[in-house]
Amino acid sequence: MAELSMKKFLLISLASLALIGLLPASVAKAHDPIILTKNQSTPADGPLLPDGTISFALYGSLESPADTRGFRVNFVEGDSLYLSILIPDLALENQLDDASLPFVELTDPSGAKTKLSVSDKVSFAEPFTGTNYVRLTELTTVAISGTYSVMITGNSPSRFTVSVGQKEMFGTPVENISNRDLGVGGVMSWYNNSSTLATETQSPEAQSNVTPSSEPEVLTQTEDVENSQPTLLVTALFAAIVAIAIAVKSSKKRNKNEQ
Repeated sequence: MAELSMKKFLLISLASLALIGLLPASVAKAHDPIILTKNQSTPADGPLLPDGTISFALYGSLESPADTRGFRVNFVEGDSLYLSILIPDLALENQLDDASLPFVELTDPSGAKTKLSVSDKVSFAEPFTGTNYVRLTELTTVAISGTYSVMITGNSPSRFTVSVGQKEMFGTPVENISNRDLGVGGVMSWYNNSSTLATETQSPEAQSNVTPSSEPEVLTQTEDVENSQPTLLVTALFAAIVAIAIAVKSSKKRNKNEQ
């Protein structure tokens, strides 16, 4: 009987691990969001990320040609340095030519500069929020010790996202930021707000003919479905854990009675 109970325990444990593996990639690879403001036009004015290996996503908008946004990020010698720049896969950003798209100027602690401009566009959906992006380029290298400066600029108004780091850790204290609590709501507001850019770059006739790359109804349905998946899976995982606890308790009670 004890052997049978142990087999049941192992089967339930394996089921729980399988459920963890089914959690959506968007949940497992989420970035800690930060919204850059128009006052953060230089790295010195922008946020200071304490650890460049932690995954952050910095969202901002260039409001005019040659406008800039900036932030800083600390690394330790030998750290993995990952950085990428994205745009929302929406008008007007996905209608810009390569020369007009935003790019990154990265300055390391020694003063050496690296320009990250468009290299290989990759479109992808973020199912957890029902949003769509185009990755313009990415950089993976080994960091030196010190503070890196990151400047984002471009030749046309546009929204952008800069992703830094790959280690999941939410709520890390960040210096020089006053809107840390905006979270996902701030990201969705940024994603859906293209009216200012449209006014600055297009005539009224052109604006009336602009449509997003994805149908709004489809995005809404996707968001509802995908947002429900993590909740359902976590609930199922909780139920499996409870089942494990009951099985262990029953096994102990049965063994005690047999003795």
